[in-house]
Amino acid sequence: KETLFLYLIYLKKSFSFFKLNYSIFNLPKKKKLYTLNKSPHVNKTSREQFELITYKSVIVIQILKKIYAPLRYIFSNLPKTVSLKIQKI
Repeated sequence: KETLFLYLIYLKKSFSFFKLNYSIFNLPKKKKLYTLNKSPHVNKTSREQFELITYKSVIVIQILKKIYAPLRYIFSNLPKTVSLKIQKI
């Protein structure tokens, strides 16, 4: 969560530096619960639960000209824990 938040701050500063029109929307988080047995042989009642929380944000950039060099620079500094998908509309 912190990595995504810091990366969004970096994107806001970069977009304002290159004077790009943008809007950022935070999507609802998704929780997934995993249950594992501690001991596979005898005790089925002893279990451990883990929770995986996924945070998502949508960034919409309005580009009037063909300015791809600043976008390559901005998205090249992507953290390892953040995944990025780019769609052209």
